[in-house]
Amino acid sequence: MKQRIYLKIVSFALVSSLILTVAACSSSNNKQNDNASGSSNPPSGASASTQNSENSENFNPMAKFDPPITVTSIRPDLGTNYKYDEGETIDNNVWTKAYLDDLGIKIKYNWVVPGDQYAQKFGVAIASDDLPDVFDVDIKNLKLLLENDAIADLTDVYEKYATPLTKSVIEGDGGLMLGTAKFNGKLMAIPETQSMLDNVEMIWIRNDWLKKLGLPIPQTMDELIKTAEAFVTEDPDGNGKPDTLGFAINKDAVSGGVTGWADIAPIFYAYHAYPGGWIKDASGNLVYGTIQPEVKTALAVLQDMYKKNLIDREFGVKDGTKVAESTTAGKTGIAFGAMWNSIWPLNSSKENDKDPGDWIAIPLVPADDKPVLSLVASPVGTYHVVNKNFDHPEALMKMVNEWVENTIGPKADNNKYGTNLEGKELFKMSMFRVWKPKQNLESYQAVQAALQSKDPSQLNTTDKSNYDKTLAYQGGDVKAWGYAAVFGPGGSQSILEQVDKNNQWIFNEYYGAPTQTQADKGATLTKIQNETFLKIIMGKAPIDEFDKFVEQWKKLGGDQITKEVNEWYKSK
Repeated sequence: MKQRIYLKIVSFALVSSLILTVAACSSSNNKQNDNASGSSNPPSGASASTQNSENSENFNPMAKFDPPITVTSIRPDLGTNYKYDEGETIDNNVWTKAYLDDLGIKIKYNWVVPGDQYAQKFGVAIASDDLPDVFDVDIKNLKLLLENDAIADLTDVYEKYATPLTKSVIEGDGGLMLGTAKFNGKLMAIPETQSMLDNVEMIWIRNDWLKKLGLPIPQTMDELIKTAEAFVTEDPDGNGKPDTLGFAINKDAVSGGVTGWADIAPIFYAYHAYPGGWIKDASGNLVYGTIQPEVKTALAVLQDMYKKNLIDREFGVKDGTKVAESTTAGKTGIAFGAMWNSIWPLNSSKENDKDPGDWIAIPLVPADDKPVLSLVASPVGTYHVVNKNFDHPEALMKMVNEWVENTIGPKADNNKYGTNLEGKELFKMSMFRVWKPKQNLESYQAVQAALQSKDPSQLNTTDKSNYDKTLAYQGGDVKAWGYAAVFGPGGSQSILEQVDKNNQWIFNEYYGAPTQTQADKGATLTKIQNETFLKIIMGKAPIDEFDKFVEQWKKLGGDQITKEVNEWYKSK
């Protein structure tokens, strides 16, 4: 989740991380057959070479190295928010002990630096050819390392050493995210898989305002706009002042991208427009969603909303945090955002003594008789890679297997390895992670089953925590509402359950590193786009200004970018 606006709205990234961690396991974990994971350790004293013999009937992909090996790596530190227990360090913790005790792998960090210094330090390491054995990169640096033949081909390593359970996690989306790490048919990295589904947005709306004004839950875009008009003109907060707003929108959402809170992307989706995405046209080529005519239609609707005061007149200078302040103060009735918005920022609204807003999540609404499809992109931001000169590339796969066993497998212990009951994020000690593509949805389904049966005995620690918080809210604990509004009956995950069931998304087909022209001219084109969209929405430019923008975008590099993107697409 989030995360694209990390520098500007830190809370979004933190909450997204929290949600992913809280639901790292699902009830299905308890149903996995122990044999499926292949996690049993070799007999004491057995050598890894014997256990891992290619022809051995008892081949064990998690066999312990004997004698132990040392694996070097690098990483950013955990930041000032992480509180170490006494005796615990980045080099000595529950995860480093698990690697050594279970796998015979001793982790040695060549360097650990603050996050804001990592990119520069890593750049020096690349330039000086001083790379560790196993480490993490983003897609841009993955491409750079590939071009310099610096990392190992992991195709055979993955096939041989990834346990069936690990493969089920990594390929849980049908292999889509795994495919982003394949080049010319070779698997060059293990992606840190995430949930695409959790990035699909929904509508958060004040149900108490709907009830006060006698309004139904909106089913169409026209009904949603009329609801916003009523929220602005009919004094839903009852203070006798014209001080309420329809839609919460933050300035960083003006381009139509997804930030996770107070966006406008779903308005574009309602009109089948997908700004920021590369989508297939009728001929099978990729076209840039931002310059398609449907975007112009949506911009005209947004311009009309602004004209009718349905949007804050000052939204163009307010980031998500500022918008959150006015929303939770009881001044706004509708927000497009992610499934975790009840945990931040709407939880503050719920706890507001003067105006405890009754927020509910509802599905996105269409502008016509066609279903709304949300644009989703590969959520992979991190890739685990191995130095080409390292003698034991299988060590990476073993550590990924260890992660799956300890956080997702049938004997997983999230209180020890994930997020404990006090909220400490122990998972951060592990670098080499993969997440189930539908982990939060599965947690929601497990909680619902336990609520219906009134039997939580089969829940893992993560699901039990979500179950307990749901019951706590039902028992009157308002502070537990944030999680109950995600995992409880009718929670935000119920919206995503239907999205998943009906395949209501369209995939952003370009997930490669920036092309040369994108790197050279992308910032300029984005600046022009944002300025144009903002002027149109605020009525400072006519809607036909969009057509001029499209022409300008094409001439200033857009046509060349389109050519390069399609060359990449056809070469996959």
